[in-house]
Amino acid sequence: MALKASIVGGYGGMGRIFAKFFKNEGFEVCISGPTESKGVKAAEELGVEYIRDNVKAVENADVVLVTVPIEVTVSVIREVGPHIKDGALFLDDTSVKTQACRAMEKFSGRNVEVVGTHPVFGPRVSGIDGQTFVLTPVRGKKWLGWLQEKLEKHKAKIVISTPEEHDRIMAVVQGLTHFTYISTGKTLQELGIDVKRSRQFSSPIYELMLDMIGRIIGQDPRLYAEIQMQNPEVLKVHKAFIRTASKLSSIVKEKNEKEFVELMVESARHFGDVDRAMGRSDKAIFSLVSELDRLKNSIGQELCLKHIYSGKIHLGIVKSVSPDEVVLEDNGKEFTLKLSNIQIMRNSERIKFKAERFGSTSRDFSVVLEEKADEDFLSDLLAKTNENILAVKVKDVYKGEKLGKGKKSVCFTVELINQDSKNTEKSIAEFFEKIGGTLR
Repeated sequence: MALKASIVGGYGGMGRIFAKFFKNEGFEVCISGPTESKGVKAAEELGVEYIRDNVKAVENADVVLVTVPIEVTVSVIREVGPHIKDGALFLDDTSVKTQACRAMEKFSGRNVEVVGTHPVFGPRVSGIDGQTFVLTPVRGKKWLGWLQEKLEKHKAKIVISTPEEHDRIMAVVQGLTHFTYISTGKTLQELGIDVKRSRQFSSPIYELMLDMIGRIIGQDPRLYAEIQMQNPEVLKVHKAFIRTASKLSSIVKEKNEKEFVELMVESARHFGDVDRAMGRSDKAIFSLVSELDRLKNSIGQELCLKHIYSGKIHLGIVKSVSPDEVVLEDNGKEFTLKLSNIQIMRNSERIKFKAERFGSTSRDFSVVLEEKADEDFLSDLLAKTNENILAVKVKDVYKGEKLGKGKKSVCFTVELINQDSKNTEKSIAEFFEKIGGTLR
């Protein structure tokens, strides 16, 4: 009998991600929440059950995940916690952990295992693979090991912490980061800076900074307000930042170069491995440049481009490339894609996608060869001559007087992608002719 996972708030962005996760792990998945129109639609799209009543949704669940806005997390935990069965796992995914973990412990039974979780990514990602998870275990051990194992299977980075340490550090990781970028974005507005025009003057670091500002201010402002306002440690961080920024501004105003240098050197000394930071930022810059170069060098060639958020794959011939966009042609239709939203898939991934999209077909080729020819070696060699060839096998070998002395007939079965198959068959025929074979 399959285990059951109940996701309270499962029709939101993060809820959908975890509904897919638990479904792929073999759970019967139920999502719940008060907005029936959203719940029914999400359930149909995800292939899961929807129950409007949160309490009914969690009563028989083996795993319960609360994924709702920060400001209502505690009230929802208070609502469902007492109805979670003994031996079940109780999770939340809020980015502020102390209050949520205390509430899960308080409002659920002693035999309910409690683990606070913070997936350190947003709903724009296509899945949990390679993402960072902070786990703040509160009660129980059995389910914690299971959760770690499942996350590790997806190559996730796992950090174990207490709720208090989590909030203290996240006040910097999220609180300071968001505060800084939102402030910078607002400063650009106050100064009346034309951001598009400024990009024409920009260094690679300025480009990256603008992209990070846009990434933050372009998302749900209510979520970011909650992150700033619900974490009790954030205001301490704000005060330190404002105090330091004011001091630095005074140093610049007074043209005190000595103190400026000392402040910067002290910061670098505390920062630690600045070489690693240089390397990672260089890598980010280089990846943008190298990807653009590869696209420019691929004009006229076929590529597979994957949208990094939706996961949609585009296959086509590269028609043109600009610093911001690439144009693909697929069956006479052109598609314009933003470079910031796509990644180039590997050739092996492209070929696999083509096989899935167009299907495959098999053809037999009977060839008269010298008796000493190694048909297995030729099979391997033929498979490497054309990317549309998926596999080559020796079906039959015949030797007889009719073929002539020192000759044999070999039948090769070739599995090929059912796209432009005539040209693929032509290239196979040319291959056998070049090695001195005679097609029958």
